[in-house]
Amino acid sequence: MSGFENVSYEAIGERVRLRRRALKLTQERLAEQVDLSTSFIGHIERGEKKASLETVAKLASALDTSLDYLILGVLPACKRNSCPLYADF
Repeated sequence: MSGFENVSYEAIGERVRLRRRALKLTQERLAEQVDLSTSFIGHIERGEKKASLETVAKLASALDTSLDYLILGVLPACKRNSCPLYADF
């Protein structure tokens, strides 16, 4: 068992949407940053499409957050200055 059997694509999409809105980004702007279509961003946010790990990594980078947060909902235990891959929440 890998621990990822219960990954919820709906939850990933919701976290993408929440983080995007917190950064005041439109779906269009986020799509430009990660080189995806706006409609695909919408599908991800609604949990209708499964994003590849590469795509989720691009989203995490563009949204200035961690893969742990987007995939598992795990909030970072440290701030940006001590953990540069994590965003300040």
